[in-house]
Amino acid sequence: MDTARNVRLPEALFKSSFQAFRVMQDGAEDGDDYRDWDLEPLLGPTLAKEYVQGPFEGLFIIAGKVVTESGPILDCYLDIVLPERICENCFLQDGDRIERRRGRRVDQGTAVPTIAIEQFGVPQLFLAKENPAFGIEVLRRGLNLAREKRNIAYDLAVLLRDSKRFEEAIEAYSIFLEEDPTANIAHSIYQQRSLLYDVIGQHDKAKEDKQLWALAFAETYGRQPTAQETSWK
Repeated sequence: MDTARNVRLPEALFKSSFQAFRVMQDGAEDGDDYRDWDLEPLLGPTLAKEYVQGPFEGLFIIAGKVVTESGPILDCYLDIVLPERICENCFLQDGDRIERRRGRRVDQGTAVPTIAIEQFGVPQLFLAKENPAFGIEVLRRGLNLAREKRNIAYDLAVLLRDSKRFEEAIEAYSIFLEEDPTANIAHSIYQQRSLLYDVIGQHDKAKEDKQLWALAFAETYGRQPTAQETSWK
């Protein structure tokens, strides 16, 4: 099944090469059986507004893997509410049935998306503590395929930073700033990049980023940062 017609959830999940679906809201009211949901298959290698008709918000289902210490072990799907990027459930195949489970924990693993999302949100959606490298590679692939890269780059930078891969994290933060240097969170990214430059011993670049942070802070908040606000290092 690889046409773009709307389909019921059991006809779509685990039976299609589509990696993302939009849940039609008329079929996803509270109390309705998820097996009766109507899904709109979405083209594209990422979940992005260019593949969605109308506002880039609502309930989506995207492909994923259950990841353990030894790597991915099961195909799955995750439901994602945008723009908040909330994930409440994952979907697993149990014989001929599709089972919905609360949260992302599955036995000894964690459900992680296998496509990136071109909308700002919590980077930890892509984190499986059992094997952080898996989500990092998902985001790397998504970054290469995405038209708008900044939000995927941010997700990637956070996961790389938390994995102590500092130089790679700096590179990912830089991709965000190159694409959108005036973003509302630019001051935060300059701050994080400055701290990472200090960690790797590039103190001149860290100082330059602190100056850029102050400029971005003033642009965002309409005032200069206070002495207390500048004392973050």
